[in-house]
Amino acid sequence: MCQFIETIRVENGLPFNLEAHLDRMRHTRAFFFNIAHPISRADIMPFVTPMDGIAKLRFLYDGTDIYEPTCTPYTPRQVHTLKAVESNSVEYGFKHSDRHALNQLLSLRGKCDDVLIVKNGHVTDTSFTNVAFFDGCQWVTPDTPLLAGTRRQHLLDTGKIEARPIAIENLSRYTHVAMFNAMIDLGEIVLPIEHVVL
Repeated sequence: MCQFIETIRVENGLPFNLEAHLDRMRHTRAFFFNIAHPISRADIMPFVTPMDGIAKLRFLYDGTDIYEPTCTPYTPRQVHTLKAVESNSVEYGFKHSDRHALNQLLSLRGKCDDVLIVKNGHVTDTSFTNVAFFDGCQWVTPDTPLLAGTRRQHLLDTGKIEARPIAIENLSRYTHVAMFNAMIDLGEIVLPIEHVVL
């Protein structure tokens, strides 16, 4: 059975950017299952556990249902170093529950905490986040992400980042790299560019 995963940040009992997650689920269902079954806020809210602070709502879904929902207090990962790894064949355009290809790349990180995935000479994502690079004036995200995440789109829509091609050979033009995803906002994980091991 083809299953997909969704992870939503819950702030003091309220899902953040929920409409973007619902849109992604609708698009995924339409693409893979030819189903335009509407997914609404009412389908998600029963899984949200009211609690103070930040929680992580995570569940699997397919063309018909939602499975294994959990809503737990969120503990962010600690990331201090990234290892650049190249794969010209990796694909992750949809948030599939099968992360085998990403996990294979992650296994190449050596002593680093995560990988910075390079495809056809251009930076894409880490194994679990989108990225942006600071050029001294603004944050720039690669225009070649493996997964165009909901947080990434929110940051683009609000003008906090801009999308451009970022070749791995030009990484030294930037001073810092930021990691972000549905759970992690821009600025919460920021590394000096020297912490990317080429």
